[in-house]
Amino acid sequence: MRDPIRRPTPPRDPTEGVLAAPIPRRRMLLLLGAGVLASGAGLGTLLEGCASVAPVTVTLGISPATMAPGVPVAVPFSMTNSGGTTVQATMWVVKNADGSLTAYNPRCPHAGCRYAWVAAEDKFRCNCHGGAFALDGSVLAGPSSKPLAKLTVSEAGGAVDVEVPGDFATPRESLGA
Repeated sequence: MRDPIRRPTPPRDPTEGVLAAPIPRRRMLLLLGAGVLASGAGLGTLLEGCASVAPVTVTLGISPATMAPGVPVAVPFSMTNSGGTTVQATMWVVKNADGSLTAYNPRCPHAGCRYAWVAAEDKFRCNCHGGAFALDGSVLAGPSSKPLAKLTVSEAGGAVDVEVPGDFATPRESLGA
């Protein structure tokens, strides 16, 4: 009788044949629910960024003929935004050297706070964080990295109309507001 030839056997996988512990049904449902919520929140954020709200045209009670060039004028306005809320605010309007007008969104681009023109310093200064902006809206001192947002202005028949974002909200007085 012949000796059988012994062939080496490959090493065995230690996890072979071992069943993983099953995930309890309650835990599986929680994980699935969390995944659905996370993906829904991401989709909502994406869609919110894609949505555009039509601007609202506001007629200002100013006469450009009485404005001095290069001097910002605080102009109060009232509007009803796309959410149905009546908004009271003050925008800044500047008459340029060529006679055209520039209107600025009254919300600081950093934190949505109110800012004001400081004539002694010849700049706009934010009430919340001390950011400073030049007469042309450019950033002089941060933390804002964006200039003041300009609004579209049109003049016809002595009336000054400004397009304000439809989702506009009243600027905050301070970071706590």
